[in-house]
Amino acid sequence: MPPRQARAVATRKRLLDATIEALVERGYAGTTTQEVCRRAEVSRGTLLHHFGTRAELLLAALEHVLHQVVEDFVRARLEEAPVGVDALIRLMWVQWQGPALTAWLELAVAARTNPELRVPMREVMLGFDSLIAGAFDQLVPAGELPPALRGGAPFFVFAVLNGLAVGRSYEAEGHSEPILDLLTQLAGFAYAGDTP
Repeated sequence: MPPRQARAVATRKRLLDATIEALVERGYAGTTTQEVCRRAEVSRGTLLHHFGTRAELLLAALEHVLHQVVEDFVRARLEEAPVGVDALIRLMWVQWQGPALTAWLELAVAARTNPELRVPMREVMLGFDSLIAGAFDQLVPAGELPPALRGGAPFFVFAVLNGLAVGRSYEAEGHSEPILDLLTQLAGFAYAGDTP
């Protein structure tokens, strides 16, 4: 990669990382372009060269961190010894509780009333759904789950994890454990081809 292009890629990554840091620490309202420029140590002109609007920056940062969390999870699972479905779900839960979750929550709530975010947010999340489906196909070999359940299984698990994640903002520590236990039991029945 030519040096100029490498610098542009590095600057873009600094802007995306700074945006995620700001979303986690200051929330949607506090993640201004000025705040991102300060954290990334770049000028406003540099930011505008890479991202034309605040919404474009925020959604690119969300897409970046979502891709990273899925890639890291799949790589770790492929490099380590295979685990059972219950351990896999618990590992997903641990992985999902980082900056990607916070960024997603902040932008999901903001997109509800912000038309500039709503449609592009939907596109980012459709991309994330594709990543989840691809990761599931890599980590769960065909034949381990009944075909009728295979298409919806990863999205069902993420729907439950997302609900637990929202609850973490106001629930007592440990509130998610009984629900995680139930989710892993249901997954175990599904893998065995039984019904609970």
